[in-house]
Amino acid sequence: MWRRGRAECGGLPRANAVKYVHEKYGVNMLACICAIDRAVFPDLMQYWVPEVEVTGVHEMVGNALVFEGEKERATNLRGEPLPGMEDEEDV
Repeated sequence: MWRRGRAECGGLPRANAVKYVHEKYGVNMLACICAIDRAVFPDLMQYWVPEVEVTGVHEMVGNALVFEGEKERATNLRGEPLPGMEDEEDV
């Protein structure tokens, strides 16, 4: 039943919800726990709310982990520069 209801909703209600929180609160990142949503939402957001990026909760956790003795990172798991580290070079 849950999957049926989910399929009937489609992308428009979700896009409207994201657009609402983007406009009201300035949200610029949508974090998905579900791999299916993570795969589908980037195109949906790019079309309806291009200012909002999509990421996975697991990706956020992976980027936040810091281990003792770890080499300092200048990029996230996607290879994008970390905020505040754009101008630094790897040493």
